[in-house]
Amino acid sequence: MSSKEPSSLLVTKANDLISASYRLTLQEQRLLLAAIAQVDPRKPMPSKITVTAASFSEIYGIPIRFAYTNLKEAADSLYERDIQTFDGKNRTRIRWVYKATYAEGEGRVTLNFTVDVIPYLSMLNSKLTSYDLRRVANLNSMHSFRLFELMMQFKSTGILIIEVEKLRTLLDLGDSYKRFNNLRQRVIAPSIAEIMAKSGIAITYQTITEGKAVKSLIFRFQEAAQLRLSLGEGMEAVQSKSLL
Repeated sequence: MSSKEPSSLLVTKANDLISASYRLTLQEQRLLLAAIAQVDPRKPMPSKITVTAASFSEIYGIPIRFAYTNLKEAADSLYERDIQTFDGKNRTRIRWVYKATYAEGEGRVTLNFTVDVIPYLSMLNSKLTSYDLRRVANLNSMHSFRLFELMMQFKSTGILIIEVEKLRTLLDLGDSYKRFNNLRQRVIAPSIAEIMAKSGIAITYQTITEGKAVKSLIFRFQEAAQLRLSLGEGMEAVQSKSLL
């Protein structure tokens, strides 16, 4: 078990992991994040991590009976999932876990991460991104999860610049939504709307084109509360000026 405090739900991942290509179901993603939130990247990686139905239910705000079912389904399929990385020359596939055990009738899953994944979850990697799991707990789209994490890599600047094809690869879209209008309507706009509604982040974006083709996207984001404060201060300044 992890030595992290139960109240701590900080997820820490290497930027290389966030920028890797992988496909997960919503429940697999939720299970992984609930496990990763128990890892303290400053300490040795625990040999195994247990996620209970009770904690899963509490984190994601779902009835306990659904937590049992979701955990079992995620544990059954997570073993087959992999991560794909590409360094410009070599394309590598690694598994997330080498063992996923669901305790029948006890409502708990125990995960053993592979030795290849462990460096991506610890200080062995110098470039890390951290965020509070509670900020994404209510997201229901994997595209929203992925876009949120991609943006969190650049939370110090509030700007994410990414090529459209790179985004398509990271979202594992395959041959879907090849036309940008379809990508915008079916993936980008719904993801932005969900993140803004559930994660407390205000987001805008613009396109960069070459000829008629959209090649890259620039996402600008900040805390919604910070934006409201800035707008409020701006309105106060305008009102004060109008009274002079």
